[in-house]
Amino acid sequence: MSGPYCRMLKVQWISGDTEKLRDVEHTLKKFSSLVYQLEGVDLRKMKHEEKLAFWINVHNALVMHTFLTFGIPQNHSKRVSLPLKSAYNVGGHTISVDMIQRSILGCRLPRPGQWLRLLFTMKTKFKSGDARKSYAIEHTEPLLHFALCSGSYSDPAVRIYTSKRIFEELETAKEEYIQSTFLLHKEPKILLPKIVESFAKDSGLSSAGLVEMIERVLPNSERKSNHQCQQRRMWKAIDWIPHNFTFRYLIPKEVAW
Repeated sequence: MSGPYCRMLKVQWISGDTEKLRDVEHTLKKFSSLVYQLEGVDLRKMKHEEKLAFWINVHNALVMHTFLTFGIPQNHSKRVSLPLKSAYNVGGHTISVDMIQRSILGCRLPRPGQWLRLLFTMKTKFKSGDARKSYAIEHTEPLLHFALCSGSYSDPAVRIYTSKRIFEELETAKEEYIQSTFLLHKEPKILLPKIVESFAKDSGLSSAGLVEMIERVLPNSERKSNHQCQQRRMWKAIDWIPHNFTFRYLIPKEVAW
């Protein structure tokens, strides 16, 4: 790992030790009171950018809350599926992690195993007349791939998003993710996580457009090296690094403290 991610706090396990949990009991009670307040939220009055920031934060908090409550399964499929059914009462409606991803934000995260992908690929949108329909964002946002986190090694860092600066914050998240995961292979090939591929597909980016975008966000030294490869027609392709489902959270220090 390089770039901005190497300076972040890494969480590779969450302890279920009751003695250790007592040390953060006050913080957990405060968090529970905030969760309870979600019942009174009226999303019908929210604008697109307000819904974006709200649901990203709720999604990431709910996933982490699930691991704090039930622990972390060793099996990747069980660990990824565990939070999908976890839910909060938001505005009087039960809203699960899977529902946030598919029906509200329209951005489903990677899932290991064909059975898990098939199990959670049924309905994607709320039916007409469903009160929860107003919960969904106005249109899809490909940058969400760099904001939603399910506690996997290949996931982006967890951040707190704000409605006033949501698009700027999402751009920063994208840039820091690419800067921290970009690799230039000796063949040479560009190596990137599959999350970037999902973003490119949702954005309608061609291979050339994707390389140009990557070049813009790279530090000067890597940008120069990549540009030289393009000029000499040395780079042959982009290889996608499979998603790593090993448990890990990356948290910027300003969020952790």
